[in-house]
Amino acid sequence: MTVSVDRKGLNTYEAPFDEIVVPLRGFLFEHGKLRGIYVKEGIIPVTEELPKEVNEAILKGKAKRKAVIREIRDKSGETLEVYLEVEYQSWPVHVTHLQGA
Repeated sequence: MTVSVDRKGLNTYEAPFDEIVVPLRGFLFEHGKLRGIYVKEGIIPVTEELPKEVNEAILKGKAKRKAVIREIRDKSGETLEVYLEVEYQSWPVHVTHLQGA
């Protein structure tokens, strides 16, 4: 998935990375827990467990309607991290690591 909306220039990682901001179209909940976030190209599954209070805040509309996607490249491969900002805190919702060749 390649989406480019807004780039940020702060690099606090040892490895090079790209960071983009993607607008959200909606949230997928199952039994009160966030299971996915809708973006223009499809859905990003939630792989990280969020606290109950964060799930409730998202349901109440207190989450920003954008996600930060960070692609980190190092010797071991690439890591894709997706963050949501809920009530002025960033929460990781999806983390995937792809092994290098």
